Amino acid sequence: MAVVASHPSVFEQANGRSAADVMRAVARYVPLLAVIGAVVGVHVPTLSYFFFGDDFLVLGDIQTRTFPQYMRDVFLLEDLTPNWRPLTMAVYWAEFQLFGFDATAWRIVNLAVHAATIVVLYQFVLALTKRVFVATAAALIFGLSASAVHTVTYITAFPHVLSEFFLISSLYLLHCYVDGGERRAGLYWLSFVAYVAGFLSNEGGAVMGVALAMYYALYALPRRRDALDLVVKMTPFALAGGLMVALLAGSGKQGVDTGFYSFGWHIARETWVYLARLAYPVGQIPLDPAALEWTVGSIVLGAAAFFLVRGPHIARIGAVAMVVALMPYTPGKIWTATRYTYMALPFFAILVAVAAGFVHHHIARWYAPLAHLLATAALVAVGVSYAWQTTDQTEPFLEETERWELLARELKDAYPTVPAGETVWVIDDEGLWTNPFWQPTWMTSVGRALYGDDVSVRAIAPEHLPALEDAIDGDMYVVELSNGHLLRVSPATVTQRLGQQQD
Repeated sequence: MAVVASHPSVFEQANGRSAADVMRAVARYVPLLAVIGAVVGVHVPTLSYFFFGDDFLVLGDIQTRTFPQYMRDVFLLEDLTPNWRPLTMAVYWAEFQLFGFDATAWRIVNLAVHAATIVVLYQFVLALTKRVFVATAAALIFGLSASAVHTVTYITAFPHVLSEFFLISSLYLLHCYVDGGERRAGLYWLSFVAYVAGFLSNEGGAVMGVALAMYYALYALPRRRDALDLVVKMTPFALAGGLMVALLAGSGKQGVDTGFYSFGWHIARETWVYLARLAYPVGQIPLDPAALEWTVGSIVLGAAAFFLVRGPHIARIGAVAMVVALMPYTPGKIWTATRYTYMALPFFAILVAVAAGFVHHHIARWYAPLAHLLATAALVAVGVSYAWQTTDQTEPFLEETERWELLARELKDAYPTVPAGETVWVIDDEGLWTNPFWQPTWMTSVGRALYGDDVSVRAIAPEHLPALEDAIDGDMYVVELSNGHLLRVSPATVTQRLGQQQD
């Protein structure tokens, strides 16, 4: 006791060091909380918007099938959604049972999964670089730039969001396994399960096996010096991804047929377009690149080539994975879509963050306070610019949901029920819903979602109603858009008014 009492400073210093370590550990995650706060803050105004037309494809399928029938059609590519994403579709089913037509809840799920991916990405970059600034920059660029392409706010872009979470988690879990001396096999198999979940969420995620293999080759192979071990450890990933791609490509079903995908010049063209979009997320993605897209895309590709040669390893992974992540979408020859950049964004963010970290490191060697000031200013500037782009691009897109909210709510007010096999005719002289491509897809799905199987909704201009009235025996279910509302009307009323206008 006397010895202990005579040396109290020993324990005071130990406790002091322990408290300081805890404070430093906590401080490393303060920037992450700031990034999450910024991302959530930008999206709060978007949560109140309704479903978009494409979302009704999912809602209509769920409403008209039992769960076994629904999942059977999903697995066999016989559902209305032309993609093979069974895990995402199962989540949609659960969301509908929980939330129904409350779009806000669906959007919160999207945002929560996006935020979870930011956390995993931050932890992965921090673990490999030990640099808080680099991890923060990567999380910020991905977190807000991904929002700027309104993937997060587009409810049925959820496959991209969910798949990204599993794929980045798979990469981080593989790192944890390797970093721990490969003693915990559970981490390896969790990484494998997360990878499989990634392409079950979005079939394009299968290509991310390249990033996993590259990580293992760069970080584990030099330590173990056993090429056979690399082959053995990566074989389950290669078999799972290869089998999925082979089965899907060979199915010949919707979404994978040659009407949409093909090899040709458009693959290089769209690669440049998407690479440019990663660095310059302003406006819509053009189908054909202009001089700006060629220039910016070339700079991004050149930077990727530089990092591939010079490293560090995390940047090498980022360079390859960024390009590979675009490959499932560049064979598409009909359209480009902003959400197709989402899978590549974390790796682009890593490249930018590593480059910024290099500059910060060298300025800090000269004068650390200036380096930290410039780093903080750069993060704020990037965050503000991306947040502005998020708001600027998301708002017009979400305003499009107002037409679908009007249609869904006021149709049910006008006709609470509609018998199976019937069609509800929307007289629309303002062109809100008369797009001919929407009639057999989105409008049909609106009918299924609201009323059940075999009920369709069709929008027509008023002058087409008399011909329909002559062709249809029995009752007609008709609403008319008038002064911003859908009102239940009789066909005779519309026909009479047309006659008066012609007189």
